[in-house]
Amino acid sequence: MRIDADLANSHSHSCFLSVYHLLRGAFRSDSCVQRGMKILIGCVAFFLTAYVAKAVTLHEGILKGAPYKVAVPAAWDSGKVFFHVNGWRPADAPHEADLDLSDPFYESLLADGWVLGRTAFLENGVDHDAHTAALRDLREWIETELGAVEMLVLEGESTAGTLVLRIAEQDADLADGVIAMGAFIELEDSTADAYLSAQPLRPAILMSNQTEIVGPISYVAKAEASASAVTLAGLRPLLRPGHVNVNWVERRAALDAMQACIANGELAIFSNGTRKVPSRKRSSYSEGAYLTNAVVAVNPYFGNALLDFHPDEFSAIGISKGDAFELVTHGEARKVVFGDSYGDVPPGEWVAFPTADERILLVRNHKSAIATAAIGVGDAVMIRALD
Repeated sequence: MRIDADLANSHSHSCFLSVYHLLRGAFRSDSCVQRGMKILIGCVAFFLTAYVAKAVTLHEGILKGAPYKVAVPAAWDSGKVFFHVNGWRPADAPHEADLDLSDPFYESLLADGWVLGRTAFLENGVDHDAHTAALRDLREWIETELGAVEMLVLEGESTAGTLVLRIAEQDADLADGVIAMGAFIELEDSTADAYLSAQPLRPAILMSNQTEIVGPISYVAKAEASASAVTLAGLRPLLRPGHVNVNWVERRAALDAMQACIANGELAIFSNGTRKVPSRKRSSYSEGAYLTNAVVAVNPYFGNALLDFHPDEFSAIGISKGDAFELVTHGEARKVVFGDSYGDVPPGEWVAFPTADERILLVRNHKSAIATAAIGVGDAVMIRALD
């Protein structure tokens, strides 16, 4: 049997060789097929379990009252750490540190040797001081339990975009750089939760959609005007509407730019952050007048459902931006507006809009779409244009 050179040189080759030798002995016996299949199934299952466990170690628990999760790749030897910081969540939403390791963004970071950290803070809501303390506690836990942190990058979304910019201005020893996605920014009223001075002491990348870009533009302009030496704020606009409507390729490009800035001290004041995700196989199919697909993800914090339709499929069946269309789940029909963002409809009404990863987000504004329609991952969804 020929062993591939790359496989033979990897840390996992001994397990594959063991499987091979076991199978060779089994297939030489009288009951070779039955025994061989049992051994194959058992060994492959053992290998996959052992390999995944060895590749990434997941730590989770409660740290000073705040739920946390930390994922550590086997190859972590550079001290690189990345924290995603979630924004405001309703008080009655799940209080947990969610960390989906199957997300392609997180997969790419783990493969490149980054430790991933999440904290759910002491409670949901907005409390800049308490949230900053929880992030500091998580960094200190990593340094005590796992090893030295040589580089920490914070990525914050929505209100947490404001938080990480505040950290760059006021708690510069906590992180080496911050990425603020969809940050709320107030430059005049110092009593506002979103007040910022626009004088970061650490590199800050502001990445926002085109419909809410004015605040980030003002922040970067003020930072450049007041900088005595190097400007530490850079703008990466996303050329699509929405709020934190960003895909994993764009997040990775922003992180790469931040890592380069930390290394060489240079940050572009302006660069287009818009990227496309790799093309995917489409799974919609026609049933009479309807186009059918499924729910691929749900957001338990805001009750939104991600549908696997491609945005192009809406125009193909006669649904344009601003149109109302019919959506059917579990045999119940609803009227939904095809728009750009949450605010396209009044509170309580239904809206669907394209996401940066070329799917469709189904929302009931200020209500839970998944609770109202009783839908979950895998459930069928049917749509058709209205006359």
